[in-house]
Amino acid sequence: MEFRHGLRTNEIESGEKTYLSAKTPLVVLGAAPINMGDMSCINQPILIQNITEATKYFGGVNKIEGFNISEVLYSAFQLFGVGPVLCINVLDPKKHSAVEVLTEVIVKNGMAKIEKVGIIPSELILKKGGTEESIEASTYEISFDSNGYLEIYFEDLTLTSIDGSIKVLNPTLITSQDIIGKVDINTLKKEGLELIDEIFTKYSVIPCAGIAPGYTHDNELRTIMNTKFQSINSGKWKSVIIADIPETIKYGEAIKWKKDNNAIDPEQLLYYGMGVLGNNILHLSTLVACELLRGNMENDGVPCDSPSNKNAKISKVVYKDEDGNYQDLNLDEKQAELLNENGINTAIQTPGGLVFWGNRTSAFQPGGTTEKKDIWIHSKRMIQFICNTIGINNQNEVDKKMTKTRAIAIRDNLNQWLAGLKSQEKILGGRVEFRAIDNPGENIAGGKFVWYIVHGDVPIGENLEFNVKNSSEFAIEIYEG
Repeated sequence: MEFRHGLRTNEIESGEKTYLSAKTPLVVLGAAPINMGDMSCINQPILIQNITEATKYFGGVNKIEGFNISEVLYSAFQLFGVGPVLCINVLDPKKHSAVEVLTEVIVKNGMAKIEKVGIIPSELILKKGGTEESIEASTYEISFDSNGYLEIYFEDLTLTSIDGSIKVLNPTLITSQDIIGKVDINTLKKEGLELIDEIFTKYSVIPCAGIAPGYTHDNELRTIMNTKFQSINSGKWKSVIIADIPETIKYGEAIKWKKDNNAIDPEQLLYYGMGVLGNNILHLSTLVACELLRGNMENDGVPCDSPSNKNAKISKVVYKDEDGNYQDLNLDEKQAELLNENGINTAIQTPGGLVFWGNRTSAFQPGGTTEKKDIWIHSKRMIQFICNTIGINNQNEVDKKMTKTRAIAIRDNLNQWLAGLKSQEKILGGRVEFRAIDNPGENIAGGKFVWYIVHGDVPIGENLEFNVKNSSEFAIEIYEG
């Protein structure tokens, strides 16, 4: 033993741990109006926590027609007041754009407006109307209005018209393969859904839900997206996706579409109908994802509630007919119930307003699974939350000496966390055991240790019944007093 003379102190590990949960942003893949923000935001995860960041990267939070990421930012920050939102824009100007000619665009009081979305300012070529005389970029300024239209302000107030050309982003050129993405065989650069595995590495966050509004009707995309979100970072983190039935599907065809396209999965929430607010047409997947974020915020990050019967922030629900016109759905509770019975959720008008309606994942249907954790939205999200939280708080236990004291400390810390959730009425109860049956000697000698965890989530009051009886027992009160 080393000889020492004097006093000193040492820090020792207590084994006690306070459980923390990661931020859970909504993740959206698709097209963003990067022409209004940062043109470099292509195939990289961008975390947007407020309107300032949305403006910096994507030009703001107005709904720009044709760009599903702007729809999500508008819904999250303007309608629901929630965040963060993690955006993966796959729209690439090199592939998804076209050059168009400008002819006799009117200039009034030194200002011209080009009523087209997606114009790339750096690609503007302007000439004085009816001439070949170029207009230098230093002689005008540009901005975008709330619709995403380009406004040009000229120093020369004598201009009456301009000609030239513009390069315009075209999100309709995006295919499901662009969103599915790939890993470049030479550079190993990831695109599309392959970027999901970079989210935690870059931001230390775990997706609340994944959406790609306007694209998830594609079977291959929806299936691959489902797999990616339930096995993030090789299965370390888990999340659900939210998909839409195509807007052209009629009510009577919705159940058949679901079955024909095998849109059946415990980690998938499926919605029918499109929402309308003012002049905006919004995907229900967008709105429900925002409600999940709102519910998380209300419950301290714990996804213990259902989105059903919560305000949808829209005025009506529609579908698109054969002529391309939107028609009101006006589903009543009985009609919505038939969809719910088949694992399809929607939105309906109730005495409390227009609300989301349905508590079940797409795995729920007659003849389908009856496993509780796989058919209830809140149950699936709660078990994913518990798994994710255990993982994020015990990663540092890997490769430490697993003494009996450490194994018991891990058990006790987990039990304390579950007890906290119970006291907050976020679960009915839970317990953790470190059992001999799960840990035979050969496993322990091989470095494998197992903890057995069981919990009960708070049930959703989906079917409430009040039995009311008319009785004569109170008639005698007429003679009293």
